Amino acid sequence: MQTLCLNCQYLNPPATKYVDIGDSSEIIAMEDINKLIEEDPLLAFEKLLTGVQSFSIRTLLQELKTLMDSSSDLDHLVSNQESKLKLISLFHGLNHHQGLLPSNVKEFVEKVQNFFNDDYIIKYTTSQQVLKKRNQLLDLKTNLMKKLLSAKSTQAHIDDESSTANAQIHELSLQIDNLKSVLNKCDVQKEKLKAECTEWAQQSKELLSALVSTEVDVIEAERVMKLATEGFVNLKSSFPTF
Repeated sequence: MQTLCLNCQYLNPPATKYVDIGDSSEIIAMEDINKLIEEDPLLAFEKLLTGVQSFSIRTLLQELKTLMDSSSDLDHLVSNQESKLKLISLFHGLNHHQGLLPSNVKEFVEKVQNFFNDDYIIKYTTSQQVLKKRNQLLDLKTNLMKKLLSAKSTQAHIDDESSTANAQIHELSLQIDNLKSVLNKCDVQKEKLKAECTEWAQQSKELLSALVSTEVDVIEAERVMKLATEGFVNLKSSFPTF
């Protein structure tokens, strides 16, 4: 915001007719004196004789200039509550003494007041709120983007663990299938062995029965073989000499 030099305008007015006021160093345009006489003769009377209002007006103008110069930007002046209250107070004081202001200073003060009372300043404040809201939304978006990145990272980790677990499950499934195949082979071999053992048991039963049934014949055969052996021995021993 461009700041006009109030002191420069005030101390170096355009070429017009000025008169001194009382014992002060203030000067005022003749046309403003005439206007003041028309509007408030008593105030004009006091002003022309004493100039008592000059100090307070200069102070108000200086404070206005200082306030405008000290504000870093329009945002600060519009949004800072203390500055706004100070500005309103200064406008009130200057309006109270507007009849004593030189025309060029009065015109500038009116411009300043109109500027801060204009609709676009109100819109400026509204725009500040809109931009603030937008910045808040952008901050929220930034936070959500961070959460999105975190969620994607977590999802990637979950996918990796899930993939590893599925691979292990597949490997275990293959091992289980192999073990089931081994079990099936064992069952087949077991059934085969069972059938063979059943057959062999049956053969053993028949063999035992045959052995039992031939026991008498074996005894008789052993007796006959013994007698034959003895007879043969006796026969050999009785071989005659010649």
